[in-house]
Amino acid sequence: MIVGAQRVERRFRRRNATMCAVPPTDRQLDDLDRRVLAHLAADGRASMAELGRAVGLSRTAVLARVQRLERAGVIRGYRADVVLPGTSAAHRARVGVVVRTADVAGYVRRLSAMPGVTEIESVTGEYDLMVLVTAPSAGELDAVLDGIQKWRETVRTTTWVVLTRYR
Repeated sequence: MIVGAQRVERRFRRRNATMCAVPPTDRQLDDLDRRVLAHLAADGRASMAELGRAVGLSRTAVLARVQRLERAGVIRGYRADVVLPGTSAAHRARVGVVVRTADVAGYVRRLSAMPGVTEIESVTGEYDLMVLVTAPSAGELDAVLDGIQKWRETVRTTTWVVLTRYR
């Protein structure tokens, strides 16, 4: 190979490193990736053109970057924060749950079927699950919490009532 060609190839690879198919780890996320992610977190419905203008890239360049972040699992999806007509999510609580069961998947299915349970996450630390419960009234919120506490698989719960939701 010609020495000059090697230099050009190295320069090309360096300039186009962000376009490669290697999934980014946290160390590989550059400043532009972080800015794109911050804008998407603030407005997941922004068009690629709007997103590009916000971070100083073309629509095509920002689309390629977003698709790369999706493929790498950095962006795992988009969601709608929904309040159905005639209802209100005026009361929200996070519930840490400690469970004792061999069938955690079955427990999670039962939780999912409860009215007002909108998120269930497996977590590390003191609790096994973190559950988000929303209800139109304090009484309905209390009923859901009582229901979870009465299950024999539920060892303990701790509830944090959400006072203000910022984002």
